Amino acid sequence: MKCYDKLYSFTFKIADKLTEDADTMMHKQKNKAKCIRTIFSDFVKANRIINNYTDITKEERLEKFFGYTGKAANTSQFDKKESKCRCNCQFILSPYIWNPDGLTNDVLVMLDIQDNVSDMIRELFLDFVTANGIVENYTDIPEDERLRKFFGYVERTTKPTKQPGRTVKVMRDKNIEVRQYYDGTRYLFSEVAYTAPDGITARVTVEQAAQ
Repeated sequence: MKCYDKLYSFTFKIADKLTEDADTMMHKQKNKAKCIRTIFSDFVKANRIINNYTDITKEERLEKFFGYTGKAANTSQFDKKESKCRCNCQFILSPYIWNPDGLTNDVLVMLDIQDNVSDMIRELFLDFVTANGIVENYTDIPEDERLRKFFGYVERTTKPTKQPGRTVKVMRDKNIEVRQYYDGTRYLFSEVAYTAPDGITARVTVEQAAQ
């Protein structure tokens, strides 16, 4: 291992339904270490560097960073519960191998500024499972889909349409995509698409009101 690489440990007791699901998800990965590295990279890309993650309440973390507003279990008591079963994983972060564009370095910075990096790694992964359930082979999913689906990452782009002079502004937020069409600076209409958890997509067109 190179001197600028860092080795981290990810471990938690399997004490309830959430930790059982988290352990199940780990066993459904082709490469556990790569899964953890990718989740952290996606988290930083979607939310940037967050200091003292575990000082933020779980409910606020879930809503702010994962777009989840459902009921959240209190994970602060998990390690206090008696359990002989544990989930253990180690992963290496190297800014010179993975994401050399600087993203991995940002992940390293975020981990280094935590008061308790082990707690942060565990809590962030458990928050991910709370918000998204068990995800199989996480790294096989395309990056843009992961960011949108699991982190509520908002992407705004502007690109030309097939019609000369027209542009479309694309905004994505988790399961919703909005496309706003313009002729120069004049707004024309919008297309809204919502994808339900079962994969079914509903679409609606919003026309400009008649003057």
